[in-house]
Amino acid sequence: MNEKHQDSLRQYVNDMIAVERDITNAIKVQIDDERVKEFAGLMEILDQAVQASESRLEALKRLSDQEAGSLGAAVKEGITAVTGTLAGIYGKIWEYPVSRMVRDDIIALDVASIGYGMLLTLGLSIGHDECSDLATRGIDQTPPLIIALTDLLPIIVAEELARDAPLVNPAAVQVACARIRGSWNIG
Repeated sequence: MNEKHQDSLRQYVNDMIAVERDITNAIKVQIDDERVKEFAGLMEILDQAVQASESRLEALKRLSDQEAGSLGAAVKEGITAVTGTLAGIYGKIWEYPVSRMVRDDIIALDVASIGYGMLLTLGLSIGHDECSDLATRGIDQTPPLIIALTDLLPIIVAEELARDAPLVNPAAVQVACARIRGSWNIG
């Protein structure tokens, strides 16, 4: 592998380390939030997200170490751009209603999914099987979590709104879920 490809691999892997680290840390805080427990199924999805993210994070760190990516200076450079968005999203977690936390989780997982698509392309392009396998795992694991959280989001929004006042349209959740799923062609 030439030096430019090696540098690209190091940067992409370190970007994903930062993304996974931020996702894991933020969702762990959410899991400790008592409000999360009020929504059926949410805790299980968040637990799955953390477990999958932590597993990928360890694999990314191993790959970085193998490729002499030392997690010091190399991480600093490209990470601010990638994780600055996530840090902004997660920065005020305790001020947010659960619906906004879930929205931010969906965004962060989508960032991870996109990053894994880039990492897969890089791995395949430079013939790095371990990188390609890890990226494929990320691509396979993130969309089901995004879909599960997207399915729960209308329910959470409606439940939060119902706490303030009766809902004008009690069927709103079903209509919203159907339209969202339809727009993604997921049924």
